[in-house]
Amino acid sequence: MTTKDGLVTNGLFGFCRILLTSLEHIKPSHAACVLEGGGDHSTKLQIYPSYKANRKSPDSDLAVQFGHMAPLSEGIGIKALSKEGYEADDVIATLVKKAIDEGFEDVVILSNDKDLLQLVSEEDSKTIVRIIPPKTAAIKSISDAQMDAQRVYDKLGVWPKQVPDYLALVGDSSDNIPGVPSIGPKSAQSLLQNFASVEEMHEVATDSSIEEFPLSKSRREEVAKHRDRIEMNLALVRLCDDLSIPDYEEIDDLRVGLGLSANEAINAASKAVDSYEFASLKKTIKDCYQHIP
Repeated sequence: MTTKDGLVTNGLFGFCRILLTSLEHIKPSHAACVLEGGGDHSTKLQIYPSYKANRKSPDSDLAVQFGHMAPLSEGIGIKALSKEGYEADDVIATLVKKAIDEGFEDVVILSNDKDLLQLVSEEDSKTIVRIIPPKTAAIKSISDAQMDAQRVYDKLGVWPKQVPDYLALVGDSSDNIPGVPSIGPKSAQSLLQNFASVEEMHEVATDSSIEEFPLSKSRREEVAKHRDRIEMNLALVRLCDDLSIPDYEEIDDLRVGLGLSANEAINAASKAVDSYEFASLKKTIKDCYQHIP
């Protein structure tokens, strides 16, 4: 897809469609489009210089479209946020914590990132936090597609709060994070069924007065030997939820429509969609804002 001015827009079209589908079917009162913060001195690169070193750079056509995501998002009434030096995951974690502190009953995250599974709420939480793949079919059928605590356990063999510990042990090849040698998913699951965290696990593994240890002697030795790697991995996968976010002061900054009435938001969204020549998306706009005052 290309505009008459020559801008390739296939990525932006999919992005816009997901946002509009979310407004129409989820009907959030508040929403944010969280983008990567960029910056040459990412906090995680300081921890591990090879972090995500295996990622290929996006092609030039796609890279150009990234710069249009924030204005397009805000054009359709969803605040765009990022923080330089931090990943989108950390901003999302911060917003989830703020929503919980504000007493929101339900929080939906659209993402495929498994690091975010640690934010999924468990049974004792007053706020339900769910993750849904950013696909139109999933958004239209949330109950079938959502990742709740039980589905996190079914997928990884650990509960959401143990996801950082699990990833610290097995690593994450998509982010170039090395795991502990000889400890794969099944070993990590078994260990975390016996220990609440990797910190507790390492304490027991290095205490010579404790003879029993789950799994084999070699697993115990690997846990004890690779303490520094496990601590590094935890620092890479555990999300930061207390950031100060630019252009954000309070939760109502994220009201859908960004202060506009429903009719005003419809008109603004129509202009935003027109500016990228997404004629096929205009027919859905009217149904996206009926839930706002």
